[in-house]
Amino acid sequence: MNHQLTVIETGQLDYLESWDLQKDLARARREGTIPDTLLLTEHPPTYTIGRRGSRKNLLIDSATLEGIGARCYEVDRGGDITFHGPGQLVAYLIMDLGRAERGLRRFVGNLEATVIGTLEAYGIPGAPAEGKPGVWVNGRKIAAVGVAVSRRVTYHGFALNVNPDLSYFDHMIPCGIPGSGATSIERELGHSVDLTDVVDRVVEQLAARFAAEPVRGVRLEDLPGDAIRISERVSSIHD
Repeated sequence: MNHQLTVIETGQLDYLESWDLQKDLARARREGTIPDTLLLTEHPPTYTIGRRGSRKNLLIDSATLEGIGARCYEVDRGGDITFHGPGQLVAYLIMDLGRAERGLRRFVGNLEATVIGTLEAYGIPGAPAEGKPGVWVNGRKIAAVGVAVSRRVTYHGFALNVNPDLSYFDHMIPCGIPGSGATSIERELGHSVDLTDVVDRVVEQLAARFAAEPVRGVRLEDLPGDAIRISERVSSIHD
């Protein structure tokens, strides 16, 4: 039997705001006051460095970073450096791994399969690469995958390049792997695509991979249970 997956689309959201929100939601999921939840968002230009990463893989100094209107944060997900920005769909999955999905490797594999299935709908041959996290197309990275787990509940997720400004990727070494480049759905097709269409496909693919029944149109305010800190995030998002 499929379990419920609440889908919340936030619109563009500051990275630190989304990070705090994920941790609040993961706490609520551990307490059983909310179901598994998918956050879909975009961020303003932001570089993030995971637990295994290094600041040296960001190729610009603080002054240049400010000059291009971006920020950089060290975060608690797995992986190395990645970039988030407008035109990129970011999917954060707050899920209790439970008995059926306890293996983290299987969970990450399902995230990669979600991206690959989404790309197939556009005729793009995405695939994992040996020794390289994420999803790749002809040697170029099209989606970053990095997760964290706290007491069996996941947060973070994946970032799929739909129509982003790829020049931001020139200022970093993707995944800390020299010689790696970035691509997007727009670049592979030669034209931009509707982000809402990509959202629909991602939700469909994710629900299938995790045998879940997606419930869409949910707002953070609609979540059940005592979620005071989540409510505070809601106020911040809508200010």
